[in-house]
Amino acid sequence: MAAATPTGALVALHHVSFRFDDGFTLFDSLDLSIDRTPTGIVGRNGIGKSQLAQLIAGRCAPSSGTIDRHVPVVYVAQRHDDDAAAGPRTVAQITTLDAPLGALARLANGRAEPHDFDLIGDRWDLAERLRTALDAAGLHDVRPDTPAHALSGGQLARVALIGALLSGAGLLVLDEPTNHLDAPGRAWLRAALDGWRGGLVIVSHDRALLAGVQRIVELTPQRVRSYGGNYALYRAQRDAEQDAAQAALDHARTERGRVKRRLEQEHDTIQRHAAGSLRDAKTANLSSMAKQSRKGAARSIMGQVRRHQDEFNATLDERVQQAAARVEADAPVLVSLPGTEVSARRQLFTLERAQLPWRVAGDADSDSDSDSDSDSDSDSDSDSDSDSDSDSDSDSITWSASGAVRIALTGPNGCGKSTLLRMLAGELAPRSGTCTTHVSAAYLDQRLALLDPGRSIVEQLGLLDTPLAEGDLRSRLALLQLDATRATQPARQLSGGERLKAALACALWRGSPAQLLLLDEPTNHLDLESVRAIETALAGFPGAIVVASHDAAFLAALEPTHTMQWHRDGWRYEPVAW
Repeated sequence: MAAATPTGALVALHHVSFRFDDGFTLFDSLDLSIDRTPTGIVGRNGIGKSQLAQLIAGRCAPSSGTIDRHVPVVYVAQRHDDDAAAGPRTVAQITTLDAPLGALARLANGRAEPHDFDLIGDRWDLAERLRTALDAAGLHDVRPDTPAHALSGGQLARVALIGALLSGAGLLVLDEPTNHLDAPGRAWLRAALDGWRGGLVIVSHDRALLAGVQRIVELTPQRVRSYGGNYALYRAQRDAEQDAAQAALDHARTERGRVKRRLEQEHDTIQRHAAGSLRDAKTANLSSMAKQSRKGAARSIMGQVRRHQDEFNATLDERVQQAAARVEADAPVLVSLPGTEVSARRQLFTLERAQLPWRVAGDADSDSDSDSDSDSDSDSDSDSDSDSDSDSDSDSITWSASGAVRIALTGPNGCGKSTLLRMLAGELAPRSGTCTTHVSAAYLDQRLALLDPGRSIVEQLGLLDTPLAEGDLRSRLALLQLDATRATQPARQLSGGERLKAALACALWRGSPAQLLLLDEPTNHLDLESVRAIETALAGFPGAIVVASHDAAFLAALEPTHTMQWHRDGWRYEPVAW
């Protein structure tokens, strides 16, 4: 992204609060200033990032407080389904450039109207710039009059982003702009934003995109915090804060233990002295009233000491609780059952001249209708092989894999990644040829259809004949950061990250645990902390993984052993050189 220029605030939020109609407060008395520094907004799902973006852009009004906007602001939402479903809309309308483009067309045809010059302003080359931008985004066949319903989700996203980039706004606010973009689309967006000279606010969990910002704003339930630098610097600062918070917690616990031991020693000493006073009172040559007075005084002292110790212990416990509140939850631990291991020679799947069943309804990555050929090279140094086919059926795939491999399935939207995963899962049959999976597999699609939204994770694992006793099951779920409350909630009430962890638990702790995980864009719609949690959980999985993802950072964290990559001349299976 372009370097920031030292100017004043483009948008300023003063004591802003936002409450829903049911009274739930999303944030309260928030202050934030947005200048030309490229800024990323991060925070867990449900914290209000999208709502904050809409407030900045003027798409909604705060419940209280004020927002000052000093430049035109353009907002691009993360979903574009409405653009395709809102009737006969065109590309020009999606870009919101239809008015000046229409004025230019009327002028070119000699039918200009008086207000057309106002609509055009100084944008006489707008049509040419739009054509150039569409070509740069890989939308060579898309024209201003192309209907929205003819475009895929990824194409709609690119068109909306192009409109924002050509808007001439002083500030762009982009909400999860890479969610529907493949790797080339993400690279195009990063390059386009590098040339942007206005202000920029991005809500995103895309670490590659956040690497280009110069400021991170973190939204939490308690406050909004600003960190200078990109995501890597933000993460380093947050990790340092967590190290300091953990050290403070350790110190508070140690100090609590030390002080409690000293207080117990003092209590024992005072109790011995008091007991001695009571004995002396019994044997002393004192009146009955004097003896009772001495006994009462001794008991009073012991009671005061105990109350003082209880108050001091409560203070120590509160200090520990306050220190613990500043420490993030431990990383999730995914404890696999013994049956999930895969031996080096265990064959996972075999495809023999298999052709993908194209144009399958519901294919999540069907962003185009173009078929692909397969021409994969064999590799004698790996536990897998993929042989080239003859020219007569070059669109077929011959491929097999063995052992605990981790395969990154890569290629542009529409090349058939989701279809191939569904074939491996046994959900789809090849158009011709064979596809056989030899081990227990679990397919986790983007919708996590494996989960019953109306049942809790404990109920679902019971129906899946888990061999785990309920106590052991709940302990393992707790290690996955799914506490007793979340373990008994219907799946629909869980966050995206929690649902993905629940789906992993169903796959790996069922009666026949999965030895092969098939993951389709698992990080889509997850916040950054959930992505890190899933990376940690999968790190200890002893089975095999085939994953389709456009998230380069997530793929790198999984440390793939091989790639199955789509090329225009076919699929290629190759080992990863580290």
